[in-house]
Amino acid sequence: MRAFTVELEVPESLSELGFTPEEIRRELPVLLVLKRFREGAISSGKGAAVLGISRREFLDLLTREGVPLFEPTDEELAEEFKTVQRLARSAS
Repeated sequence: MRAFTVELEVPESLSELGFTPEEIRRELPVLLVLKRFREGAISSGKGAAVLGISRREFLDLLTREGVPLFEPTDEELAEEFKTVQRLARSAS
């Protein structure tokens, strides 16, 4: 995996919270990828590829971090509800 170097200035208070420079280096890419995934800007496959892990490992990461795999909009939920109601009526 190709990499680039970023000089980053972080608040000293992070070290007071117990974060080491190595932990910040390791966790920051994960947090940024999770942010893009939550925004819907990348897929789980792309997130996994960027982090250099399998898609299964990425899905496990989402679970551990409490990130939903899918966050439907209000409109999508309304459509799903209509579909469920229609299927329930046709099954009766």
